[in-house]
Amino acid sequence: METHNERLAQRAKATNSNSEAAAMSIAVQARCHIGAIIQFVAPSLPMKSALPRAAAFIGINARRARALWNKEARAVLASEIHALEAARARIAERIITKEISDHANTLEVHASRLALTDAYANREEIARLRSLACRARSLFDCVGA
Repeated sequence: METHNERLAQRAKATNSNSEAAAMSIAVQARCHIGAIIQFVAPSLPMKSALPRAAAFIGINARRARALWNKEARAVLASEIHALEAARARIAERIITKEISDHANTLEVHASRLALTDAYANREEIARLRSLACRARSLFDCVGA
């Protein structure tokens, strides 16, 4: 039978391996965040030039961003993970804003083309398309306030 000390030693090893795996997963998560931010901020630049731009967008030091990217950081602080997640959220917001704006512009173009062909016959569809475009743009009126 195992002694009590042997069981405690096994538990300690399991706990250490779990904490190492959790720390590694956080480091990998930070690296993935930085990679996604670089693809948005500086997609065509080489990594050496892109990392300082990504760090400025995130709000962390360029050396710290390089350490996180190269897996050289001993620890990843919670504030750094929060800054990375906030930067990803800003990117998602910008992408969504652009997509909705592009869609509203497409609706307006389609309404204008209908108006050129026969404004009177297509007046209901033109009004519907312009109303949709106006509603899409009004989503952002609340954000600026």
